[in-house]
Amino acid sequence: MKRFTVLLALLLLIGCTNKEARIKNARNFIRVWDYERALTELISLRKENDPEVQYLLGLCYLKKNEFVEAEKYFKHSLNINETFKDSIVRLYNRLARNAIKIDEPERALKFYQAIGRLVPEFKQASNLSLVGDISLEEKNYLSAINAYRQALKIDSTSKSARRVKHNLIKALIGADSLYPALEIAQKEYKKLKTAGNLLQLSEIKFALGKRYLAAARYDSAEVFFQSIVDNQEPKSLLDDAYFYLGEIYQKTDRLKKAIAAYKKVLRLDPYQKGIFTRKAKECLKEIKEKL
Repeated sequence: MKRFTVLLALLLLIGCTNKEARIKNARNFIRVWDYERALTELISLRKENDPEVQYLLGLCYLKKNEFVEAEKYFKHSLNINETFKDSIVRLYNRLARNAIKIDEPERALKFYQAIGRLVPEFKQASNLSLVGDISLEEKNYLSAINAYRQALKIDSTSKSARRVKHNLIKALIGADSLYPALEIAQKEYKKLKTAGNLLQLSEIKFALGKRYLAAARYDSAEVFFQSIVDNQEPKSLLDDAYFYLGEIYQKTDRLKKAIAAYKKVLRLDPYQKGIFTRKAKECLKEIKEKL
């Protein structure tokens, strides 16, 4: 019995020594970017309940761009304990920032999403909003929308979240998703009542008005242009809204209303040099010839 116990102890010692040697070899191969040979050392240990082994396996697969496998082993490591949590976050964060530097925001977003799945408490809203900003600047609206929505899932109440919502609306407008943009803009204006919120809300209504006018859906177009006129804000869109209302009235044979709307355009441009002023004059002349 005593001999058996000694033999078992020796076997365990040999096993531990072999495992430590493999981990050491793997780390040495990782240092020289030889991830295939590192995996060769580690693969026989893949079922070990050891956070370092699981972390190193994840690292090798991540460096080989095998992201599903990488995330699987990182998750195993974190489930055992959180020794390598900060290292995992740093790895993905570095990859995301590198992707941003080379103008690959969608790739960066995937790395930040991976961090979110592995370490849900990680504060990454600002990183996601940065991805959104870069995408928005590049007019990659769908990527921007995705990034901003991911950021707002994490933080939707802070001051920085207000800026994210503002930019999300801009991205939705860019993607021609006007009704989702309208819904968010209405909520933000109701809550904050700022001139900036009103301007953004009015811009969406103006775009919807133009869309319905082009489709000859005059009732719907009128609702949106009338809303801008009722608010008398923003001033930058007021003469445009009056002109399009005049056009709607003219097309629907409400000529007195059309004349009043066109005259509003003229009054809003005292120098009589604007493009809508010129068009309004032409329309007034056309109506007078019919009367």
